[in-house]
Amino acid sequence: MISPPPSFYDIKNGFKSSFDYIRRKDKIDNLFELNNEKFWHSCWIVFFVNALVAVLASYGIKASFDISMKANLLPKLILITIIDISLFAILVFHIFKNLNKEDLFLKFIIPFNWIQGFQAFIMLSFTFFGLFLPASIFLFFGFALIIIVTFALWRLGKEEIGFSGWGAAGLIILSVLSEAGIGLISRSLSKFFM
Repeated sequence: MISPPPSFYDIKNGFKSSFDYIRRKDKIDNLFELNNEKFWHSCWIVFFVNALVAVLASYGIKASFDISMKANLLPKLILITIIDISLFAILVFHIFKNLNKEDLFLKFIIPFNWIQGFQAFIMLSFTFFGLFLPASIFLFFGFALIIIVTFALWRLGKEEIGFSGWGAAGLIILSVLSEAGIGLISRSLSKFFM
């Protein structure tokens, strides 16, 4: 059963735990609660942050954008987000199951989702600050953040789960490919049905 969305306290703790893991403060077992409820909380946070990005993307870009096109874009972006979160979790679970590591699934997916949500939230903050300050500053910080978070996600797979370096990199690549693949499929389907 799907748990309700996380409380503000859960979100604060999830982002703090993500930040502490990125800074190598502690191990996953000490930073995150690893149970089914916390799995759904991690999925909710990825959904909330991506939905916020989707709202800004559909309503905040290009004033010349046709209003009806914007109204159609938002539900599609939110649906893509839901499919992406579900697909990635299912693929990772089957990979872990085939490698007899299914007991480590929650240990991987919960921090992975929280760290990605934390990164997206920081990048979103950079976007807001970029409206008032020179954008070039935030390009540098954004690029640095992507490198630091990617390394943290790689450490998660390698050090916490016990994959090889290439296996840990493969999980990150799988995340990127699933999101990009769903985006491409939805774009081609929307052209087909228009």
